[in-house]
Amino acid sequence: MPSGEMLIKLFENFKNQDEEGFSKIAFEIIEEEQKKNHFLLADKLKRAMFSSANSINGTPRFINTLGNLPKDKDNNTNLVDIKYTEKEEADIVLNADIREKLNNIVLENQKRELLRSYGMKPKKKLLFCGPPGCGKTLTVEILSNMLNLPILYTRFDSVVSSYLGETATNLSKIFNFAETGSWILFFDEFDAIGKSRDNHEEHGELKRVVNTFLQLMDNFESESIIIAATNYEKLIDNALWRRFDEVIYFDKPTEDEIEKMLKLKFRTYKHKLKLKELGKEMIGFSFSDIERICQDSIKKAILSDNKYVDLDLFKEVLKKEKERQKMILSFTEQTRR
Repeated sequence: MPSGEMLIKLFENFKNQDEEGFSKIAFEIIEEEQKKNHFLLADKLKRAMFSSANSINGTPRFINTLGNLPKDKDNNTNLVDIKYTEKEEADIVLNADIREKLNNIVLENQKRELLRSYGMKPKKKLLFCGPPGCGKTLTVEILSNMLNLPILYTRFDSVVSSYLGETATNLSKIFNFAETGSWILFFDEFDAIGKSRDNHEEHGELKRVVNTFLQLMDNFESESIIIAATNYEKLIDNALWRRFDEVIYFDKPTEDEIEKMLKLKFRTYKHKLKLKELGKEMIGFSFSDIERICQDSIKKAILSDNKYVDLDLFKEVLKKEKERQKMILSFTEQTRR
């Protein structure tokens, strides 16, 4: 164990936002563990500091903003969470069109200085839409890793206030904070605040929120990237659509994409399955549905002490997933009545 004095110094440096002092003590702790022959612990500490999710070009990424996160005035809760990820392109199945758009976004932002010299800006305001479970949030995580930018995840449970005007104020706090650094500012379930102002069922407060969001988008000057995601794109206000530099639609997977997803999910466990034929039976499933089926099949095989997933086991899990979806559909139709 590191000495109490070293831990105190570590925490003091963190509190004082002293990156150099923090790193120095962290290295001393690692060296001390190595001298004690605690090589496994020392290795874990090194990986924690230098993993791609926590470093840029091998340099530890020091979080000096945790104490300054924007907060809701009434309950003092954070309006955003900071998230890191190690998700990579190999962890997702995307069609060629989406992959090309993402690569262009990454290239433009990596070459922003070159574009700026020609009076141009990279695409920094993105809208992801489409059915649930089709890769929108995972793609945000992959972009975060590709661009070495942490995710500033908006907490709508704190942002949306019951007090008049406070929701718009909270959004302003988030945008102001995002301008202090380089982030991926992520608004998941964007329809919660971006609904059309033409909807007569919505109250005046939500319309004011949309107006505020439009102004914040127009005036946003930062290296940060804004990404909004929604499963209900038809609900989004028309003026908001025009503020986004790129709109990417994530659809349910094709037969070929299902086969690729099955191969991806079974890459670490043996199986005796004809994946192409199974893909035909799974048309209409989302990527998250397919992932759940694969994981449940593998878990069932492991717990049954099977060395591989066979067709009978997979078909059993597939049948239960279909039954689950029928139940969800039935419940959804009842609540609409």
